[in-house]
Amino acid sequence: QRINAAGLVQWTANGVAICTAIAEQEPPSIVSDGLNGAIITWEDARTNFADIYAQRINALGIVQWVADGVAICTASGYQRVPMIIPNGLGGAYIAWDDSRNGVNYDIYAQLVNAAGVAQWTTDGIAVCVAADHQNAASIITDGTGGAIVAWIDNRNGINRDIYAQRI
Repeated sequence: QRINAAGLVQWTANGVAICTAIAEQEPPSIVSDGLNGAIITWEDARTNFADIYAQRINALGIVQWVADGVAICTASGYQRVPMIIPNGLGGAYIAWDDSRNGVNYDIYAQLVNAAGVAQWTTDGIAVCVAADHQNAASIITDGTGGAIVAWIDNRNGINRDIYAQRI
């Protein structure tokens, strides 16, 4: 739903459906697209595993990409907790926890353009696939057209550490 500065609802009563695919879609993460609209990303269980999907909506409340969102990552295993930042060109960087390589989670990311087309390798690029768990990805712009991803990292076994990588 879009609400103006006076607190008045701007779109359809009760909001606009972003995704109504079967199963669960949660938790959403949303950013401005820089053009008075927004890009939303979420975990999606429509295939019995958690995958990552995204949708762009314009200022009028009209979804801009395919119905029920574009697949950002549908690799094997679970993809969870997507974080998103705008890329300044109507698209976004998305980072998430990913178990495609086994029971441990790794960190992956994808750049999607304003048309909803993935710009990097299908199902995203590996940001960190070190031993043991990497999770709780966080992402911020680097101010020069890229992004910095940070996460909790258990590669040392006993203690969790914080790592970051510029992409």
